[in-house]
Amino acid sequence: MRLPNLVIAGVVKAGTTSVYSYLSLHPDICCSTVKETCYFSYYRYGQWDSRYENSDDPFEQYRQYFCHCEQQKYVLEATPGYFEGGMQTAQAIKNTLGDNVKIMIVLREPISRLISFFKYKKSMLELDQQLTLAEYLQQCQSLSPEVRVKKENDTYWGIEGGFYANYLEDWFNVFGDSIYIAFFDELKNNPKLFLSKICTWLELDSAVFESQELTVENKSLDYKNKYLQQLALFINFKAEKFWRANSGIKRVLRSIYYNLNSKPHQEEVSQQTLNHLQSLYLPYNQKLAGQLLVRNYTNLPQWLLV
Repeated sequence: MRLPNLVIAGVVKAGTTSVYSYLSLHPDICCSTVKETCYFSYYRYGQWDSRYENSDDPFEQYRQYFCHCEQQKYVLEATPGYFEGGMQTAQAIKNTLGDNVKIMIVLREPISRLISFFKYKKSMLELDQQLTLAEYLQQCQSLSPEVRVKKENDTYWGIEGGFYANYLEDWFNVFGDSIYIAFFDELKNNPKLFLSKICTWLELDSAVFESQELTVENKSLDYKNKYLQQLALFINFKAEKFWRANSGIKRVLRSIYYNLNSKPHQEEVSQQTLNHLQSLYLPYNQKLAGQLLVRNYTNLPQWLLV
């Protein structure tokens, strides 16, 4: 039974669900039966994810997510929450999966990522639908660093999740040239070029994507009826293996559900809030740009040219 040799390790709300779904179309890539196995999240939080709480052998359960993989060149899993586990999580991945594992990290402009994270947590019913972004930011900043890092407070990790420079160096120190840094900007603007570059890195043929219709996955949308949303979330989680194996059926049912119970978020973000976030993230973006430039990442997105 094979284990992953390709891991999408970050970051949350940077399009990793779409990347995972797109790569699953490649005949030389075998994906886990669920997107986020969360196995190495233990090394971030010091406790098992809910997937493993009742497992007698978490590692054996982890292996089962890849039991269908055969002779494909790559076996892939994608748990973007790994990134903020830093050195301990990165080292655990390398110790478990071996020296040849490749790591992909997708970065997104931190303010837009934060707003998407905020909307996502609302759609997951973890935040009140009437909560404003400004109120949410106050709640995040009211928690001490010691409290904020706990698994049960992940909902309030929105601001911290954009401090990429705090974590990236650890991953480079563990994996070196085996890391590939991608940017959400290109994924959004030109997904086929984005995938072509990944295939070049993986030494795979990208022609398979030329005729594919690439739809956006895991949109953060508001809901009309809370109870219907609750039911949809329950079904989505319980049937995830089925959805992953039958993506066409999922796309059709998801479209019907969006028409029935989704609506766009209405809140306008004030200029004062944007100014506050810009000043907050500026030093971290500057540090991140330096970390990338020294490793010959020269074609940086606009938000890093500061």
